[in-house]
Amino acid sequence: MNDRVPARARALAAELKVLRERSGLTTRAAAKRLGTSIASLNRSETGRRMASVADVSALLAIYGVTGPERKRIMAMAEEAATSGWWGQSRAALLDAFIHFEAQAESIITFSSTLVPGLVQTSDYARTVMRVGLLDEADAERRVRRRMERQKILFRPVRPTLRVFLDEAVLRRPFGGSQAMAAQIRWLIDLAKEPNCAIRVIPFRHGGYDLSACFTILEFRQLPRLVYLENKGASGFEDQPEDTEDYVEMVDQLRRIALDSPDSVDFMERIAADHDRG
Repeated sequence: MNDRVPARARALAAELKVLRERSGLTTRAAAKRLGTSIASLNRSETGRRMASVADVSALLAIYGVTGPERKRIMAMAEEAATSGWWGQSRAALLDAFIHFEAQAESIITFSSTLVPGLVQTSDYARTVMRVGLLDEADAERRVRRRMERQKILFRPVRPTLRVFLDEAVLRRPFGGSQAMAAQIRWLIDLAKEPNCAIRVIPFRHGGYDLSACFTILEFRQLPRLVYLENKGASGFEDQPEDTEDYVEMVDQLRRIALDSPDSVDFMERIAADHDRG
């Protein structure tokens, strides 16, 4: 396995596959027009091979991609070999993250501020969108998208999910006390699934490193990615020497968090506190 496939190159690979399918061409037909093998094109679409700028340009012509869309994808191709992925629009990064999330075999996420999007209820998500000052139509679209993402947790071949939450995430009543109680009980239900674990770091532990909220994505045939999402900057770390730092942070979180059964009991008590208003 090549352990240095940048996140941007992998997002480009996913886009090329979507564009080919949208054009109605099979892999065989597209490879023939490009003058390459089916295996080579397959690797370019799965991120196991980095497509050259010339190949991307030719494929876009084959797929009939023009105008701003072509310009955007060519810009991505020209920077595909660059490690890390920062400074682009959050929408583009989020689209890539959701694609990677759906392909991952293991998802580990830590948050000290909000319930992570993958495990939010619709009422909680709707409140988060309102806080972000989105208009109602855009907010509802994003809520539906978040609910759609959760399907990966219940499909026949499921990723393992490990969620680490600071107690503050559970205490802050986004959407009001009843909505927060419902959110916490949804987390409790998820924790009972065989592929999921929710672990809480209680206030009584004291201080620890709260500087980053992050998600680690592990894949069967591609290297690990880490996605960081913050108000000021969001993006991907994709090189082993960078992603390993977050693996070490997870090891620290495992040592200080309540285990899964104790976390469920703890969340039950917090949900009851919200019920009382």
